[in-house]
Amino acid sequence: MSADKKLGFSGVIICVLATLFLAISFVYAGFEVCATPDLTTRMLAQAFSNDAESPFSKEQLVDAAVVSKDYTVGSHDEQKTLDMMAELNGIATPATAESLADLDETQVLTADALSHLDDVFYVVQDARVWLRVICALALFLSIVCAVTGGKRRLGSVLMWTGWLVIAIFVCLAIWVAVDFNGFFAAFHSLFFAAGTWTFSWDSLLICMYPPNFWIGMGVVWFVVTMVLSILGIVIGRHLRKA
Repeated sequence: MSADKKLGFSGVIICVLATLFLAISFVYAGFEVCATPDLTTRMLAQAFSNDAESPFSKEQLVDAAVVSKDYTVGSHDEQKTLDMMAELNGIATPATAESLADLDETQVLTADALSHLDDVFYVVQDARVWLRVICALALFLSIVCAVTGGKRRLGSVLMWTGWLVIAIFVCLAIWVAVDFNGFFAAFHSLFFAAGTWTFSWDSLLICMYPPNFWIGMGVVWFVVTMVLSILGIVIGRHLRKA
C-alpha cells in the first residue's frame, strides 16, 4: 500500500489507538524504572530518608526502604520484611508478627502500614497485567501502521505520542509543583480508601519514605518518560522525512 494513500476510517482508528497505547507504554516504562531496580529506591532513600525523626540510622532506613519496596512492588515476601524489622530492633530471626507486637510505629511497620503496602501490591500487580498487554498492543499496532502506511505514518504516530505524553506530564508537573499534597492525596484517593494511607510523621514508613522521597521518585519517572517522548518525536520526525 502506498505511503501516500489516505488513512480512511479504520486507519485513523488504528493510528489513534497506537498513539494512546504507546503513550501509556512510555508512562509505564517510567514507572518500572522507579519500581523495579533497587538502585532507584536506595539512592532516593539515601538522599531523603528522615533519620532525624527516627530511632534508626540513615543506613538502616535505606536498607529497610529497599526491603519494603520489594514487599510492595516486588516479591511481596512477608518473612523477609518481618526479619528486616526484627533486625532493626535487635530481635532474633526468623521473626513473627507476635515477636514484633510490642513495638510501636516508629520501630516497625504496623499492621495498618503493612495493610496499606498490601493494597499497593495488589493494585500494582493487577495494573501490570493490563499495562503489559497494552505494551504488546502498542507494538503490534505500530507495526500495522508501518506496514499499511509506511515510515511516514509510523513517524506521525511516534510524534503524536511524544507530544501527547509531554503535554500531560508538563500539566502534572505544574500541579505537583503548585500543590504536591493535593496531588498526592488525589492520586491515592483513586486507589485507596480514605484513612488507610496516612501515617504519623515519625512512623517507620514515613521516615523511610518522606514526601521528598516521593518528589524524587516523581522526578525520575518524569525524566525517563520525557526522554522516551523526545526520542519518539525525534525518530518520528526522521521517519516522516525519510
